[in-house]
Amino acid sequence: MSLTAAAVYLLLTLLFLGGFWRPILAVLGYITIYSVYNPYAWWVVSTRHLLPRPSLIAISFVIAAALVNYRKLNWSISRREIELYLFLGACWLSTTVFGISLEADSWEYLLKITKILIFVFFFIRVVNSIHNVRLVIWSFIFSGLFLSYQAHLVTTAGRVDSIGGIDFGEANGFAAFLAITIIFTAFRFLDASWLKKIFYVLGIALMCDTIILTQSRAVLIGIIAAVPYVLFRAPPKKFKQIFVYLILGIIMFVNLMDDNFLSRMGTIGESIQSVRSSNVSYEKPSIDRLDFWKASLLIFKDHPMGIGIKNFKKIVPLYDPRNSGIDSHNTYVQTYTEIGIIGIILFIVIMLEAIVQMNRIRRIVRGTPYESEILSYVTPLGAALLLYFCGYMLTHSILYTEILWILLSMPICLEYASMNLCTQSPAAVDDHTPDAAMKLASY
Repeated sequence: MSLTAAAVYLLLTLLFLGGFWRPILAVLGYITIYSVYNPYAWWVVSTRHLLPRPSLIAISFVIAAALVNYRKLNWSISRREIELYLFLGACWLSTTVFGISLEADSWEYLLKITKILIFVFFFIRVVNSIHNVRLVIWSFIFSGLFLSYQAHLVTTAGRVDSIGGIDFGEANGFAAFLAITIIFTAFRFLDASWLKKIFYVLGIALMCDTIILTQSRAVLIGIIAAVPYVLFRAPPKKFKQIFVYLILGIIMFVNLMDDNFLSRMGTIGESIQSVRSSNVSYEKPSIDRLDFWKASLLIFKDHPMGIGIKNFKKIVPLYDPRNSGIDSHNTYVQTYTEIGIIGIILFIVIMLEAIVQMNRIRRIVRGTPYESEILSYVTPLGAALLLYFCGYMLTHSILYTEILWILLSMPICLEYASMNLCTQSPAAVDDHTPDAAMKLASY
């Protein structure tokens, strides 16, 4: 067993057992397995028999830890949370009642989205303080650094691939995860001492260089969407600091670019149109993503209630014979074709309310001693969501990935955390704050 494997297994053991003392530790163990555990990674191959069902083991410890500490947790369910579970119901309805077939892969991903939202249920119960939100963000950062280091150990002449966990094995998913960890790290950097800033800069540089090695065009599109949001919603007292460091970050990123990355970014228009698969290659003008999306509208017209999870590839050849069965390459297309009209409406509502919820949090902490601290989480989380909404999700189908639903649920956690912080010592805040916090409980 390598030292890396031994260290990871020891860390997981401590986190899962520590969960019975503090449930957040079990949640961190789950995120660690999800982010870094790849059964085909060099440090796992010889020891993967020690963790045969990592996801099942992880969720079992999270549930057990939450139940053992049930009196310490808040079991009330907000309206926003109900929307998540209604979406899960729409997945079951479209797949089992209206779906065109119910085969092994449909069952696999139906159970996966169910497991994801079970985890989200307990995630929201446990991550209900700023301290716990901070720990979750640090788990992202450390996972990003670990995976970036691994990527540089195994890098080849081609694109970096098959590095992280189940949803990060593909280059674009890995790059998107690294992009959000960079955003969170950058906001930790703002309030750090100069000595810590050095380590943050090194970490950001390592993750930026790894994104360049992935050659991800989708993530670059998402970054372009996220940067204006960071500037527009930056805490007023930190705007100049953020602007200066953002320019310096762009300069660093440009200097890290290599010829392969620049060449691939030169074809960024093709990332919206062309499709490449490990099994099938289509060359324009025969078929491209726009053809996929046109076919999806015909599918939606015939099956407005959805065709069921993972059925797009099975039915699309009937609507476009040139397509031998390739994924939709767009999360929104995937949602309205597979989950139907109920699914796409709920999904859009969930996305929009995540943004609205963060605006409510801004209002609740405005003028309080906690405003700067809370905004240092709200702003990067909003940027991370936009990076996914406007970049990665436009060119890839990621509806059934856990990181998407964790990000969508984090505004709920942050709202609870803000309410708890603002109501724990009312004398320390403005008179309007407790009343406003109580109003938030209805959402």
